[in-house]
Amino acid sequence: MADRLRLDRLLLAEDSDPGCAAVQEILDVYVELELAGEDPARTYPGVAIHLESCQACRADHDGLLEAGRRFGDARPE
Repeated sequence: MADRLRLDRLLLAEDSDPGCAAVQEILDVYVELELAGEDPARTYPGVAIHLESCQACRADHDGLLEAGRRFGDARPE
């Protein structure tokens, strides 16, 4: 099943891998969509593909996602 999902994501991509710089520019938006319960891979299929292949960007993604889950409701004092 996971292989099928990965293949579907690869086939949805209109462009090739956008690269680290482009992914970093919208990674916060991508994570916000995830936190809202949406599927950001549908909106940003190239980012999803890049995150599967780039360990460094995936680590950044995972860190942002974890921070959002833990501190998403926090407000500045």
